[in-house]
Amino acid sequence: MSKILIFGSNGLLGQNLIKHFYAKHELFGGSFEAENYIPEYDFPYFTINLTDRLGVADLINKIQPDIVINAAAYTNVDGCEDDPETCWNVNVRGVENIIDACGMLKPILVHVSTDYVFDGEGGPYTEDDVPNPQGNYARSKYNAEKAVTASDLEYIIARTQVLFGTGKNIRPNFVTWVVNQLSQKKKIRIVDDQIGSPTYAPDFCEAIDRLLQNEAYGLFHVSGAEIISRYDFALKIAEVFDLDASLIERIKTEDLKQKAPRPMNSAFKIYKLINYTGWEPHSLTEALQLLKKELQAQNG
Repeated sequence: MSKILIFGSNGLLGQNLIKHFYAKHELFGGSFEAENYIPEYDFPYFTINLTDRLGVADLINKIQPDIVINAAAYTNVDGCEDDPETCWNVNVRGVENIIDACGMLKPILVHVSTDYVFDGEGGPYTEDDVPNPQGNYARSKYNAEKAVTASDLEYIIARTQVLFGTGKNIRPNFVTWVVNQLSQKKKIRIVDDQIGSPTYAPDFCEAIDRLLQNEAYGLFHVSGAEIISRYDFALKIAEVFDLDASLIERIKTEDLKQKAPRPMNSAFKIYKLINYTGWEPHSLTEALQLLKKELQAQNG
């Protein structure tokens, strides 16, 4: 049983990581919120801001974890264009603070990164493809990756994308937003020119678990295996959740006039993950069916 410290434990990914590792390891969670969002999981929770260098150092020295998982980030892509300083402080300086705090303890560092490190002009991508980040969020995440690779820690950089799942008090993700809007008979506009590999949060957690078990360190693309446009993804969501697909309007990215650039095709090839773990994620339909059951159970 290892000691695992999870930064960002209140987020979608953090909550799912807690649930996944809870019975197997001694867990510690940290997020910037004042309280633990999932108190039914009895683990020590700490209010922490990654930009607080001394606070991060004190926490890691106090816990002395075997594994640190960084699932915390400033992920508001357009917000990063408006507030580049916060973007950089959280996504880069925060990661540097974790690395510095790990110091002599030398825990394994699992760092969550993103498909946005690519410009989206050459997808689907493997781990060998050269990043070309566009926008403040993308550049901050790529620089965080470089900080991790330059450290002397054993590490896993897990790039992921289009993450979906459920948790308590979390922002809507693509799937839960689509389900919510269509359930209320609201029309939605979805782009058909952004292509990716949707990732079911519990599958991401299983992948990280298997990489750790296999001592498979380095850079991995961790996503679903299917490549699909957001529009077709929305149609599949409507199908699985028995909702009215005629409410979905097909549009182009340029119609949204978003501040930050989006990669058009940032889908992943996940052969490396499969080869190192001997495991494959659920199909997209299976993952949506599993999420449907989760949401039904959560809503009583």
